[in-house]
Order: sequence, then structure tokens, then C-alpha cells
Amino acid sequence: MNFEIDIRNNILHQFSEQLNVEVTDDTLVLPSTLGMGRMELYRFPNTIEFYHLKCRISEHVDLKSTNPKNSEWLLFNINLSKSAIKKTVNNQEINFQKFLPSGLLFYTPDTHVFSSSPKDSDFEIVLIRLHRDFFTQYESETIFKLRNSESALLYEDLDYGMETSLKGIMESKGNKIRANVYLMQFLADVTEKLKNRELPSKYEHLHPADVKGLFLASAHLRNPVAQDIPSIKVLAGIAGMGTTKFKATFKQVFGKAPIQYHQKIKFDYAKDELKRKGKSVSELSYELGYSHPSKFTSAFKKIFGIVPSTFSQ
Repeated sequence: MNFEIDIRNNILHQFSEQLNVEVTDDTLVLPSTLGMGRMELYRFPNTIEFYHLKCRISEHVDLKSTNPKNSEWLLFNINLSKSAIKKTVNNQEINFQKFLPSGLLFYTPDTHVFSSSPKDSDFEIVLIRLHRDFFTQYESETIFKLRNSESALLYEDLDYGMETSLKGIMESKGNKIRANVYLMQFLADVTEKLKNRELPSKYEHLHPADVKGLFLASAHLRNPVAQDIPSIKVLAGIAGMGTTKFKATFKQVFGKAPIQYHQKIKFDYAKDELKRKGKSVSELSYELGYSHPSKFTSAFKKIFGIVPSTFSQ
């Protein structure tokens, strides 16, 4: 089954038309021929639309989504699924995954995305669609100007606070004021992350080969329990760049320096193990290379704002 989505228009209605299924109370239930699940739309002030898709598809699905170059709309696409979704973004293949620093994709204008999902796949996706006027209103026009970076691929990590805000929105659907508070907190956090990036004038204009090299290098940082990760010089060589360009462009694409990227993966892995009670604090501390659980606890609290034992209560 094939879908084509234009970010400038209501996403729920586009799926409704292509599936030939009616929307009831801003909810679309997947037809049994496609799988099980639903997409829900939450409407907020400032023409913000929040979509939550949770489903299991029984058919192969190809999806093309486009935000045209002249678009006045922006989209945050967040993967809450436990598994990776393979996407082609502006002709570059990526793994779009919650527990990688590419768990959140920011659709600026002139962004073109294709994904091909096999049957019997599980998904949980959040989309937040908003107009550029939102950023203008809150004096965050700099964020919108990120589009000036030619072929920019803008990813961010989904940290604990942001994930909590998303869950707060979905759990407060009966209280729109409370849900809006959680939404504003999420947008404040993600905007702060984007503002901390390099200024658009300092962005490298990335050649597709450069982006491919960055993803090849990042693959060597994705093992959470790896004790000896390659040096910056080695990673730059894998990417086919000098070290200075590698460090600058890696942060441009992923929003983090390579070592921070690896640390994010390590601690999201630890958090997931603790949440599902797969491993103890002591086991994780030694597995991740800490000489004592107290040092692991200190680092965990610095990143998430809570101690790891919180998840065992």
C-alpha cells in the first residue's frame, strides 16, 4: 500500500482520503485490511496539530512525505517505537529510532522523506505540525531560518523530559489546558536544543557523500556497551573528512558531538533496561564501563535529572 503526504495539509485527512475511511472525533481507525490501530489528532491553540499513531500493520507500506520548498509549515516527527524505522531523507538513508540521537526529525521546508515498512511491523509515532507564525510569535525566528542550510538534515535526541512531556499530552486528552502545558514544555525543550546548534551562516553545505560518510561513522558509536570507541581521527577517516570538518558537520546533522552521541545511546540503553527491570544498577554500571555504581548513578542523574533507582520503585 502506498501513501503520499504533504506536510502543508491536515495529515489525518490525507490518510483518511487515501484509505477511504471516515474520521470520527478526530480519530482514524485503521481498516482490518491494513492492520490494527489508530491515529488520533489533538488540536491546540496557534493552529498546532498533534498526531499520535499507534498500530501494527499487516501489509507492506510505502510512505512518501514532503514539505515543499515554499512551505510555511514545519513538522516534528518523533519515533516512539522500540524498533528502528529506515527512512530516506533528502536522498540519504537513516535509521530513525527512539534510542538513537536521530529519534526526532525536524521537517524544515524542502524536506523529502521516503520509508518502506514490511508487513507485521509495530509503530508508535508522534507528529507535531505547526506554522512558522508560532516561532515568529515567540521570537524564535532563528529556528525557522535553519532552512537556509542547504539540504540540512536536522535530528535531535528525545531526552527523558521531552518523552515525559509527550506522554503527559496523551494522558491529558480530557484536560486541554493541562495537555497544552505539556505541549508548550516539549516545544520549549526542543526549541532550546535547536537554538544551541551552530548559526545557519556557519553550516556546512553538505554533499550527499558527506552525509553518507557521517552515517557510516555514526554506526561505530551505536553500540551502547562498547568500551573502546574509535577516536575522532579514526571516525573522521571513516567519514572521509578531516577532523575539523567531521566534528562540525557531525554536530550539524546529529545535534551532538560524537562522544555525546555515544553517551546518549549508552544512557538511553541503561534507562530502557531499568524501566523493564532487565538489569540492576550495579550490572549496568560495570557493563557500561564505570568503576563503581555511584559514578554511574551520578552520571545518570546529570543526564536525566533522576537517579536510576527511581525505575526500581
